[in-house]
Amino acid sequence: MFRRVLVLPVLLLTLAGASGCGGGGKSADNVAAGRGAAASSPAASPSSCPTETTKKFAKTRFVADAGLAFGAFHRYIWKPYQAGSFKQGANGRTKAFAKAAAAGLFAANRLNAARKLIGADPKLCKALKVPAEKVSAMFGSLAGKFKSGQLDPSEIGSVGSAVDGLKSDAKSQAGADIKEKSPSLGG
Repeated sequence: MFRRVLVLPVLLLTLAGASGCGGGGKSADNVAAGRGAAASSPAASPSSCPTETTKKFAKTRFVADAGLAFGAFHRYIWKPYQAGSFKQGANGRTKAFAKAAAAGLFAANRLNAARKLIGADPKLCKALKVPAEKVSAMFGSLAGKFKSGQLDPSEIGSVGSAVDGLKSDAKSQAGADIKEKSPSLGG
């Protein structure tokens, strides 16, 4: 039983670390601490957006990465929050915190990848660059707070609203319909 409890957080951390490999990326700790590009870059202007797509399938890859990030958030953070799993004295609280910390790091990593793809597509860039940076910073902050155990539950609601807003903007302004895909253990 104990082994099964540890498999999911270890798997999510492994996925977050493996997908973060590759030159020039931000480390998961920098993203979790809110020190990623969103924390230090000024608001994007349309002039900083490309005039044509610079990466193949940027929009499709953005939708996939954002779907994984939002799916992990909803499955391991939003639903346990609504169920009261993070409240003091809740049954399984420690397990919920461990899963949420791993999911938060994974979501921050995938959203960071999605943000890079936003900058590669003119339509995505103009519509989503600033909101995606805001949500990415919120994910990083939330993941850090889960790791430290210093969570204000109202922040989860704020992140949930920001995620819903970004999904809505992506669909209405950029034609990118983000479908949540939750990373899970098969079985």
